[in-house]
Amino acid sequence: MNAVLLHYAGYIRYFSKVNGQVNAEVEDYVKQRLIDCQFKFRLDEPPDKS
Repeated sequence: MNAVLLHYAGYIRYFSKVNGQVNAEVEDYVKQRLIDCQFKFRLDEPPDKS
């Protein structure tokens, strides 16, 4: 999980800027959403072939 956050850290920081300054609340929100999405991703099952 930490590897994913480190990989996207620059993107998150760049897109968390409001009026040229990093908004910590927005940055934390995006990080939390990314963490939440990782728990939904299943690695132990093959993808559906629908």
